[in-house]
Order: sequence, then C-alpha cells, then structure tokens
Amino acid sequence: MSERHSLHPLYILFGLLNTIRGFVPFILIGILKGTNWTHLNGYWYVGAAVLALIILVLSFLEWKRFGFWLEEDRIIIRKGLWFRDEKTIFYVRIHSVNVEQPLIQRLLGVAQVKIETPGGNKKADGILPALSLKEANHLQLMLKGQAKAAEHIAPEYEPDSEIEKATIPSDNPITIKELKPFSSANSKPRAEMDGAAFQLSPLQLLQAAATSMNFGLVAAFMAGLYSLADDILNLLLPDHFFESVVKDSANLMPSYIILVILIFLGIGLAWILSIVLYILKYAGFTVKREDRQISVAYGLLEKKTFVFDPKKVQAVIINEGLLRQAFGYVEIQLQVISSDKKEQLILHPFIKRTSVSALLADFVPQVRLPDYSDLIGAPKRAFLYYIRIELLLTLAVSVTLILWLKANGLWSMLLIPLVVWWRRSCYKAAGARLEAGQLTLRRRFISRSTYLIRRPQMVMMRVKRSNSQQRKKLLSLSVRVMGSQLDYRVKCLDRADVDPIWQWYSRNK
Repeated sequence: MSERHSLHPLYILFGLLNTIRGFVPFILIGILKGTNWTHLNGYWYVGAAVLALIILVLSFLEWKRFGFWLEEDRIIIRKGLWFRDEKTIFYVRIHSVNVEQPLIQRLLGVAQVKIETPGGNKKADGILPALSLKEANHLQLMLKGQAKAAEHIAPEYEPDSEIEKATIPSDNPITIKELKPFSSANSKPRAEMDGAAFQLSPLQLLQAAATSMNFGLVAAFMAGLYSLADDILNLLLPDHFFESVVKDSANLMPSYIILVILIFLGIGLAWILSIVLYILKYAGFTVKREDRQISVAYGLLEKKTFVFDPKKVQAVIINEGLLRQAFGYVEIQLQVISSDKKEQLILHPFIKRTSVSALLADFVPQVRLPDYSDLIGAPKRAFLYYIRIELLLTLAVSVTLILWLKANGLWSMLLIPLVVWWRRSCYKAAGARLEAGQLTLRRRFISRSTYLIRRPQMVMMRVKRSNSQQRKKLLSLSVRVMGSQLDYRVKCLDRADVDPIWQWYSRNK
C-alpha cells in the first residue's frame, strides 16, 4: 500500500466549531434579551469547558483515525472512531472531483474535496473534509488525471454514427427527416476551446440577481430564521406593535387594500432579499476550460469549485424567467451526476440568448440550441388540456370569495384573464425537436425551460395519455437522465410528432 495521507490538523477544531454553530441562535437570543453572562453559576462555565475538552479529544482521535491512500488504480479512505469505515473508489469510476469551502472551512483557510461517482447516494462517495487549499487543488487535478488515464477512451466528442444514420424501415410510413448532422459553423480548433474562459462582472452579477426572482432561495433562508423570528421581533419592536398597526390601518382604509399592500410589500422584500442571497452565493463566478475539463467556481461566504469532463454532461437546460425573457437573456444549467441533488450547476447565469450557441460550442460542443422556430409545438386541440383544470380551480376560488366577501370578492374575477394568459403561454411554449441524435424539449411553468438531451444520456423515455387524449391523438412525452430526480416533460403533443421520437429511442425494427 502507498503512503498514508492525513487531513489538515485544523480538522480537530471542526467538532467544536460545529457545536458552537448549533448554539449560535440561543446565544443571539441571550444577547438580544440582555442576559448578564457574569451572573451565571460557575458550574455553567466549568461544564462548558469540560464539554469543549471532550469534543476536542474526540475530534483529535477521529483525526488520527482518518487516512487516505492513493494507489495506482484507486483511492482508499479509512475513517471512524467507534466504527471503522473503509471506502475504495476506483479512478475509472470517478465522475467529478469538487473542491468546496463551506463556512467553517472558509474561516479556517482549508477546503474539502468531494469525489463523485455515477449512481452515488445523497452524500458524495468520498469526502475529505479538511485539506490545505493547495493540497486540495493538487489532489483534484491528480484524481481527474488518473480518472482520464484509466478510461482508455479519451478522445474528444464525435457524433454518434449509429444515431445520426438511424432510419425507420421503408415499410413504415413515418420518416425522421430531422436526423441531419449539425452544422460545424460554430466548431472551433481544440487549442482555442481549451483556453475558453470567462468571469461574471459585478454589473452582470447584479443584473442576474435582480432578474432571478429566486423566491425558493428566499423561502429556504426564511425557514432557517423562522424559529428566531418571534423572539427577535418582540425584542426590537414595541409591545403590541402589530395589533396597533393593523387597528389603525383598518380605520383609515378598507381591509382588502391593506391586504394588497401587504402582498406587494412582501414581494418587494422577498425580491430584495433574493438579490442579496444570489450575490452571496454566486459572487466571483468564473468558468474555465483547460485540458478538456470544465472548471466552475463561485461563492462569497462558501466557495465552491466543480471540475468535470464536458463529455459527461447529461443534459443542458436553458432557463428564461419572465424578466430575463423580456430582455433577451437566459441562464444555462448543466445536469451532471452529483450527490447534492439540490445543487444546480450553472454554466452561465446571465447571457444573451443570441450568444448561447457560441458558448455551448466552447464548453459543451456535443449539444446545440436549435432555432425556436424549428420546434414542433402542441396542436390547437391540446389547448383545452393546458387550461381546463387551472381555470376550473380559479373559478371555484372566485365564487368562494364572492360568497364570502360579497362585492369586494368581485376583484377575484381579475384572476381569470391572468390564469388564461398564463396557461396560454404554457401552451405556446410547449415544443419538441429531434435532430442529429439530440432531443430538444421545451416547456413553461413560470420560467420557460429548454432541455437539450442526447440519446446516450437518456435512461428512460415515457409517453402517457388519458382516454380523452388518446381519442384526440395527443401524447405527453417525458425523458429522464442519470443524476436527475425529475423527468423532463412536455405534455399534449401531436402523436404524429411523438411517434418518430419514440421509435428513434426504442429503435424498433
């Protein structure tokens, strides 16, 4: 066995810092309430000191038992204080190696290395939680080099000849006329592609943050503060503040106007908070392509670096929020295999729609974004299935509000044209296209999303229809790739348009 490697000695402090972080909310509450810490019984301090000492001793023993070995064809990780845990990861199975600096690592000036393999669990297959930044970057490059050398097949991407030559037998009336090789107009010399790089400017970062409308990020942040909200507000605001405000406001204006004002204030505050959180998460966003590897790095408080082979990208996702679509900008995401299912690997957070093809040619040359006019949309008879459920629910809500609020409830009727516009935009956005071994799907919920998927990355394709949809010859098409929890789905397309895609995927004789 090769030489044993250990974690950075600062790993000993991790257990203590994690414990302190867990007590931070209680410490903050104590500070806000003006707790006099000097009046605490001396046993509290003795107990805290003994607890800290025990945690440090256990962390030291855990650090001593944690080791990893770099063999010719694998990395071996051994750890565990009470129960021994040994993991063997062969280089050929490594999909990506990521260097991250969560808050504690960032404060201590160290980094953690996460080793991902296809089919990994909720956690990465191998985690080295504390290495010096220099050692972590060196290990990342070494593991990626070993993984590439172990693959035997390391040529740059070439079109799948079987897929691009695929045809339907002559006795089948359906032909796949879309299967044509992509134009090489966007292709570039290998040396030029290897040096491709860009960094998001502060202005671009602010524009991306202002147009992201990432209320999911806000909801997650607010959920973390929920347990502290009551205590903090009660300390900072006068007694019976909210009761007084609501009572005084009700005397000055009708209740429904107060409700509308509160809704707009809530949306405005959520938007401002989403901008701040977005900047904290994606500050310093940098992408490089070197030696056939893509490196994506970002983060202000928690620094993250992802390095992966572009050939192992499972799908490319083009997202267009309402604001971004209006100004002609998109966000490009990459679907890669990762243990962190909630992490969305972004190739570019804010780019002109007209520049997407050139960017993909630089970093993910195996896929391309077709012209939106080339996509085959949903037929007119499918519009009913896009609107009926949502419209019925809106009518039910409006009727309920009218019966409850009488004349004031009539304002809810404004929801009906809004819902019709929304569902019509979803219907107009739906589309699909099959070309040169690549399936392009487009749909809308709030944002318009375009999925670019090649056949080798598909692990499942499904078509569904109800009885009424079957009579109208409508099919819903969904595809899943490795590393994705959800399907890429477009509903109610013409069966004549879905059949060639299904036959292409299943290769029926």
